[in-house]
Amino acid sequence: MRFGIHVPKQSSLTATARYANDIGCETMQIFSGNPMAWQIGILNPDDRGGFVRTKKSAGIDPVLVHSPYLINIASPDQRLRELSTGTLVDAMVRASDLESGPVVVHAGNHKGVGVAAGISAARSMIKRVLAFSPSEVTLAIENSAGMGTAIGVSLDELADIVGPFPAERVGILLDTAHLWAVGYDLRQPDEVDRLVDDVHRGPGLERLWAIHANDSLKELGSRRDVHAMWTSGRMGMRAMRNLIRSRELQRLPVIFEVSGEAAELDRIRLSSMRRRDQRYGHRPVRDASV
Repeated sequence: MRFGIHVPKQSSLTATARYANDIGCETMQIFSGNPMAWQIGILNPDDRGGFVRTKKSAGIDPVLVHSPYLINIASPDQRLRELSTGTLVDAMVRASDLESGPVVVHAGNHKGVGVAAGISAARSMIKRVLAFSPSEVTLAIENSAGMGTAIGVSLDELADIVGPFPAERVGILLDTAHLWAVGYDLRQPDEVDRLVDDVHRGPGLERLWAIHANDSLKELGSRRDVHAMWTSGRMGMRAMRNLIRSRELQRLPVIFEVSGEAAELDRIRLSSMRRRDQRYGHRPVRDASV
């Protein structure tokens, strides 16, 4: 596994990549722009070059690009659909400019028209977004915690969303707090096996591209999305050990979205994850001191 965090915004994109390198990220995630705005802003060419050079020299790969939270790919509202499409295309272009990806987008909410209609709307938007985006940029649909009118709650629903598109272009990302919210008790090894089987039978393991490693403050199966730092929530290190031990998940980048209050906390956490990966997983011994 490759471990990293969603890096807090620094003074520039270049500084953000340097921060990620300094704390030991092997992978990382950034926002495409302001996560609560429709416009992602203008990219400074020098800053773009500095970011690309820094992340390449540090060997940080992949760099996930999280799109704004305002986007709803399943919305039945035409105005919101136009805004969402444009902003998601902008995020795809930004990822291309930064030689990064996949772009991460939430599965969205059907707003009362039903799951089937929501999935159909999501497919339609994804088709448009791909048509207007750079061909090398990939899109990862994130699973939902099941609140309200969310779609993409089950692996079957995720399979229905991504199924019409090429497996090399559209995949999925699994958030562990969302999995916990819909009933996957990742503290139990057989539940991780069940998850892997569900992915295999649903979207396919080849479409699973990354994990958001978030603990949860809510009870198992609550369908509530309240993230916590690992060991601060209900899953704890037992769940992380089970994920690391899964051979089917070993190839995946793991992003901790809840960052520490100080850089040193994240540095210690990532170093600890690498040691556990060597102990429980399949990291070569020569990487133990990384």
